[in-house]
Amino acid sequence: MECFNAFSNSFKSLLGIGLFYAFSMSLIFFNNNIIKAYPFPLSITFFHLLMKFIFACIVRSIISLYRGEKRVEIPWSSYIRDVSPTGIASALDIGLSNWSFEFITVSLYTMTKSTTIIFVLLFAIICKLEKPTLSILLIVFCISVGLFLFTYQSTQFDGIGFILVLSASAVSGIRWTAAQKLTQKSKFGLGNPVDVIYHTQPWMALTLLPLSFYFES
Repeated sequence: MECFNAFSNSFKSLLGIGLFYAFSMSLIFFNNNIIKAYPFPLSITFFHLLMKFIFACIVRSIISLYRGEKRVEIPWSSYIRDVSPTGIASALDIGLSNWSFEFITVSLYTMTKSTTIIFVLLFAIICKLEKPTLSILLIVFCISVGLFLFTYQSTQFDGIGFILVLSASAVSGIRWTAAQKLTQKSKFGLGNPVDVIYHTQPWMALTLLPLSFYFES
């Protein structure tokens, strides 16, 4: 029985990882193609966030009616203090990532975005969510060397696009660290991803709206 449970858990993990990579790569190619055709990455991202918020509202309402219980609501003070860092960082991460497709190839984007793990580990250590270990330092070193070798004298290298993706990776470190701290606070009850999307999307949209007006109007 224990062997079956272990196999079942391993299968679920592998299936989840496989689906994540499949959807992630599909989204990368989709964003690359649509932004090459319609060069308004921040505006496209803003409307994408707006649609996600509407979808989250609908799903929350359906769940509430089906279960007969109210969904999670957060006080304004906590909404500003605790939720805003996740929302703002998420908006900058996605916005800068999509913006970079105007300048760089998918291969350079994918390689540069892999540095996200470096910044996630860095901010996790700063916020005391992780302890620095030799294995973590080795991972950071290997990714850094790989990025250097990939970009060194590359004919497809673009400085602006590279800086945009690297900035997105840095902000992504803040994003996922803040998201972990937010979802692990039991007083908020944000264990359901739909609730997290519902509460963070307004901050994300408000962050991107002025940027899209300024750079793309």
